[in-house]
Amino acid sequence: MDQLPAPDIGGNDVLPKMLPTTLEKIGESLNTRGEIPADTLVDPDGRIVAFSRRLEQKHAEELQEERELLQHIAKKSGKELISWDTCLWTALGCVCIIACGVIPAFILPHDFTEFLQSNYGRRSLHLLLSFTVGSLIGDVFLHLLPTVWADAQVDRLIAGVWTTAGVLFCFMLEKFCSTNEFSQRRMCAVLNLIANFMDNFTHGLAVGGSFLMDTKLGLLTTFSIVIHELPHEISDFAILLRADFNRWSAVRAQLLTAVGGALGACTALFLHTECTKNEASQNILPFTAGGFINIALAQILPELMKETDSRYQFTATIDQGRVYLVN
Repeated sequence: MDQLPAPDIGGNDVLPKMLPTTLEKIGESLNTRGEIPADTLVDPDGRIVAFSRRLEQKHAEELQEERELLQHIAKKSGKELISWDTCLWTALGCVCIIACGVIPAFILPHDFTEFLQSNYGRRSLHLLLSFTVGSLIGDVFLHLLPTVWADAQVDRLIAGVWTTAGVLFCFMLEKFCSTNEFSQRRMCAVLNLIANFMDNFTHGLAVGGSFLMDTKLGLLTTFSIVIHELPHEISDFAILLRADFNRWSAVRAQLLTAVGGALGACTALFLHTECTKNEASQNILPFTAGGFINIALAQILPELMKETDSRYQFTATIDQGRVYLVN
């Protein structure tokens, strides 16, 4: 069989001339792009079709380093990047705390105004006030002050000064602003609302700070605060009823104090710094504890001591002891 002739491409000297020219073009293209890893996919014209895996890994590492640098800068400034999930969980925790202040309004009888005017109704209110005294004292000595003393960074002398300041503030405000028994009861209710606002602010700080650390910890903290706050909110409602607040006026007042919890949570999320928690432990909590001591022992308890029925006094004392232990 005859062999086919080779194609004529211009002579034997053409191929050696074309090959160096093509190699030079590819080399120039590669040099303009710098060193390209061996596993990079490049077309004959020198265009990169697909980057190497090593180059992609390096790019991902650079992004991670930038992210860590931003986190470091944020921590140095006392702030940290917060996710939307953390904000939503914190808002849910605040809603639970706010709901605690409204629940007592729905467990009262519809005709509670007429009920309180009866002899049995007044006795029931006094028993509820006994419940209030036990709740406030338990909150002070089993919750607020132990929280302050447990913080190693808190100066106990300063904490004691703030506690005394809380007692004296409520005492002076009551003496200067109340002229009769009715105004004294009103002032007691106002002072309790102020103290409750500050207490809710610290609860909001705890909820916001817990959710910043971990979602499970935040849920546990919220649950603990709700269980602790339910008897306390009933006590607050009793103080408002004693000051002749009607049902919905008391609800509005409770919602106003609940704003403190929302503000505390927003403060924790915005600042995200241990300084805020230390300030709360050293100043706000002791001052609130002093206010609760004055309200319970100097304003509510003397009224309960006027009762002459020994059986009623015994029942009231048992109620106070129960609520103290519940706290």
